Amino acid sequence: MTEVKKRIRRTAEQRLADLEKKQAEILERQRAALAKIEAAKKKIMQTPTVRKRNLELEKRFGRAAKVIAPEWDHRHYIAAIEKVLADSADAADLSVRGEALLEEHGKARRGRRPKVG
Repeated sequence: MTEVKKRIRRTAEQRLADLEKKQAEILERQRAALAKIEAAKKKIMQTPTVRKRNLELEKRFGRAAKVIAPEWDHRHYIAAIEKVLADSADAADLSVRGEALLEEHGKARRGRRPKVG
């Protein structure tokens, strides 16, 4: 005679523990996938073209900052950023205004410059 396998009923706590275990596994897979995406983004940001573009943006920022506020240094800029964030300014408006200022003041002057000193 074949033995009939009895169905074992699990308690609510056991089912809940299984669900929590499954959730933890899914979250771990998601974390791994996000880490892989971040690594790919970091690798892309290290390409020479991106590095060159970022260096040009930094130069433009320096030139524009020198024209707009020649007596300011890094401490002033950090304080200004903190003050604007405290006033909860709209990031989109600031981005548009910043792009306009970089376009106006951030470009290098053309032509030869006389040697100073």
